[in-house]
Amino acid sequence: MDNQLNYVYNKILADYLRTGEETYLYQVVQFSKDLMRQGMGPESIIEMHFNAVKIINKDKRVYSKKSIDESFTFLMEGVMAYGVAHKEYLNTRTEGYLAELRDLNRRLSERLAEMTALHETVKITGSSLDLDEVLSSVFKNAVRTLRSDSGALMLIDPEERVLTIKKAYGLDEYIVRKTRIRLGEGVTGLAAQSGEPLIVNGKADSREVEGRKKCDTVNSIFVPLKNKKGVIGVINLNRRMASEPFTEDNLKILSTMAHEAASAIEKASLYRDVRESYLSTIRVLASALEVKDLYTRGHSDSVAKWAVAIARRLNMSKHEIEGIEVAAILHDIGKIGIHEDILNKPGKLEKEEWEEIKKHPELSFKILHGIKFPWDIIPIIYSHHERYDGNGYPAGLKGEEIPLGARIIAVADLYDAMTSDRAYRKGLSNEMVVRELKKVAGTQLDPEIVKVFIEILNSGEGERGSHNEIEKFL
Repeated sequence: MDNQLNYVYNKILADYLRTGEETYLYQVVQFSKDLMRQGMGPESIIEMHFNAVKIINKDKRVYSKKSIDESFTFLMEGVMAYGVAHKEYLNTRTEGYLAELRDLNRRLSERLAEMTALHETVKITGSSLDLDEVLSSVFKNAVRTLRSDSGALMLIDPEERVLTIKKAYGLDEYIVRKTRIRLGEGVTGLAAQSGEPLIVNGKADSREVEGRKKCDTVNSIFVPLKNKKGVIGVINLNRRMASEPFTEDNLKILSTMAHEAASAIEKASLYRDVRESYLSTIRVLASALEVKDLYTRGHSDSVAKWAVAIARRLNMSKHEIEGIEVAAILHDIGKIGIHEDILNKPGKLEKEEWEEIKKHPELSFKILHGIKFPWDIIPIIYSHHERYDGNGYPAGLKGEEIPLGARIIAVADLYDAMTSDRAYRKGLSNEMVVRELKKVAGTQLDPEIVKVFIEILNSGEGERGSHNEIEKFL
């Protein structure tokens, strides 16, 4: 593409992202119309847009995702507006021209759909570290964009060196469960072994799938998933033989999607390793507290269980739920700095002793503030003894000034404290605790979270299954 055109568009886009003024958005529309008039295809214009975004962001400045998406939308409006005007003009011509226009319009629509799908894939893989979410989204996008009747996203088992199906569409559950393809076996295994994409339209060796004939007639496309270490899987899509065969353009689009998916898998694996490192630190810290404080044994796990149940009921994201679980496990870590005689005193605490206990949120902050957790948990731990009416400690925060995670843990913490046995009293029954929770809703506790928690207690949700979100995600 002409360097001058690139320079002009980069300046228009940079001016918009820098100022947010709509004037520049209209210039984006006009620029794309002018390029279409000059004969430039939509895929080249969109490529120009993506390159401009990369160049503008090369110094790692952060622009609003909304602004970047908005600029892409306006670019598409310019391209499509010209396409519509061109169509209206050609409608005045002969039927031959109309037939040609329909074909061009169809191809333009397909390209726009492919480019939009590619844009969505880039957004998905760049915004999530949840491997299952990324693979599901990329695969569904590929199936829809390439109008496939069936397909599978397969990853290589690192120990057995065979391909197994992780995501599937239009395949029998039996095939999904039983398929295990050795590298080099059949077309799928060949794509994995060679690292090269393939289009097959005709006879192909299908021995890799149990119960099928050695050779089937297929209309398929196979693209390897590759990262810096090599091939890690394959995406296979299929159409019925009566359908239009896959094309080289289809291959390019799917290859780009596969590249983005492979990059996301690599990022998710790195994140998993970092997260496991933090988990080791969390376990050591939690164990150290349990050795010192007899009443803490099992308390943090129980608070974490109920806090996770509340967070799920509030439809929080998986990452947020992870953070709340970690914060709940470590919410009393500052008690390591409190003398054992006070922590394990069987009777009522004196005023001076209670003042010492109240220092543990600040001690927690001092212990944890140097650790860069993947979750923003320190404000939650620091604030879990704040009260909804503003009479809590250590900062006297009120209402929604208190972090949501801290308001959740406060409810779970109080529930476990009241239902647990102590040397000086027996734990209260659920019925008595519910009455107490209702009594302090709006003063000590967030009333909406109390309401949600009581619903959980009534449904038995918190007692079912493992609460450990972190381990489940690893």
